[in-house]
Amino acid sequence: MDSSTHWKSFLKTGRIADYLRYREALRAELAQESYPTEETHASEDRRRGDPRKGDGRE
Repeated sequence: MDSSTHWKSFLKTGRIADYLRYREALRAELAQESYPTEETHASEDRRRGDPRKGDGRE
């Protein structure tokens, strides 16, 4: 069951146990998501991963 099913169950019953099942399912779903790496954001800021490489310093 996905978190939305657990949420709907909680809304119907209002029980704490149903809410905790929802939170557990939501946490499992969020753990599977990939997060952007620093290198993804570095290209937006025109930064390089390692400042010692390619910046003109020896």
